[in-house]
Amino acid sequence: MDAFTMVIVACVAGEPNCTAAHVSEIAFTTVEACEARIDDITAAMTKEFGKREGFKGRQVSYDVSCMDRAQLKQKFGIAQADT
Repeated sequence: MDAFTMVIVACVAGEPNCTAAHVSEIAFTTVEACEARIDDITAAMTKEFGKREGFKGRQVSYDVSCMDRAQLKQKFGIAQADT
């Protein structure tokens, strides 16, 4: 069974660059399991952004995808998730 990886691009309003991350968990054995964690993970990221000086109160937008190994390789050239 293939595991899924969550790929997140987070952009803070007014910042010139966005942050990208990928999250793999053992429980991500289906795309549904991966998608079920999106709200928890983006909420935690938003909370962390709010702790940074100058970021408090700024809007954060996310682009999130759940992909299996073949999709990661095709889209990003990532052969194996390491997080």
